[in-house]
Amino acid sequence: MTIYLDHMASTPLAPEVLAAMLPWMDPAAAGNPHAAHGPGWRAREAVEAARAQVAALVGARPGEVVFTSGATEANALALLGVEPPGGRAAVPAVDHASVLSCLPVLAARGVHTELLPVDGAGRVLSGALEEFLAAGPALVSVAAAGGETGTVQPLGKIGALCGERGALLHCDAAQALSTRAIDMHGSGIALLTLSGHKLYGPMGIGALVVRDGLRVVPPAPGGGQQEGRRPGTLATPLCVGLGEACRLALARREADAGRLLALRERLWAALSAAVPGIRRNTPPDGLAGCLHVTLPGLDAADLLLDLPDLALATGSACHAGDGRPSPALTAMGMGPGEAHGSLRFGLGRGTTEAEIDRAAALLADAVRIRRSGKP
Repeated sequence: MTIYLDHMASTPLAPEVLAAMLPWMDPAAAGNPHAAHGPGWRAREAVEAARAQVAALVGARPGEVVFTSGATEANALALLGVEPPGGRAAVPAVDHASVLSCLPVLAARGVHTELLPVDGAGRVLSGALEEFLAAGPALVSVAAAGGETGTVQPLGKIGALCGERGALLHCDAAQALSTRAIDMHGSGIALLTLSGHKLYGPMGIGALVVRDGLRVVPPAPGGGQQEGRRPGTLATPLCVGLGEACRLALARREADAGRLLALRERLWAALSAAVPGIRRNTPPDGLAGCLHVTLPGLDAADLLLDLPDLALATGSACHAGDGRPSPALTAMGMGPGEAHGSLRFGLGRGTTEAEIDRAAALLADAVRIRRSGKP
């Protein structure tokens, strides 16, 4: 049986989430949540209850939650649907592709865009952000945590600086919310992205949380749903699933974080003892369920061919298979060889100690065989 260690790419649907969704998939529950009749009103009540659950997870108000098809759409809505203050925008060079791909669109609109440099761990250099904001207000987008190395950004410090300089801060929090608390308003965040399938919820749903009073223009016209911020009929089962996933995350994140941290350190102890030369890239204060390592002299993609019983990743799923070294790792100072020799372990709620031990042993054996040159 395959050992699933790719929770950074996607988390399995929680049983509680499936149970909450199933009644809304029954034909008897048919009803457009935007319709003015009994079935529609009942669906709307379920959607609004889910909206409140999403808001509670990030310290927001229900009316600030805009449901989307996922984090990618939410990121695009944040960066392209809001007028950047001062006609300027900046993003860390390690950010997700769905954020980075918005920069050329902004530039084509006449917005001045910049990539913010990072240190060797992937953290935004505070001096670079201060220098950028010294030139005037701007839209700044910073992911709460890196999707490859699990490095956590100092959101409190970044939010305070943005507040002082009149900048709008967008935060893609999709990777962080299952194990870390983020208080949107307390951190000075104006726009926040989250994703269902990174929270043990369903794929195909996410949300952009928009601070009250901030205008968001949708990329396409529609029927005016969600106060005109994102057109289209909402899928009641998906909204309910996301809401339940957020409720579970709020209740379990502290316990989940403690357990995953212990498993991560167990994995690293086993790997560091069994694999000569292995290097750890995830800092100690990084996401509890993430361990990113480099295996000098090896190609991680080739190595995975020898590990059919392990579901691992060589980087973010958005770059899988394109053959290029990870832009995030390159921005952190890694050369192509190091980047291609890196692996990411993503641990989750269902991961066991036995799976950790087995995964470490399998990887160590595969590395030993590759380095020996024996078939």
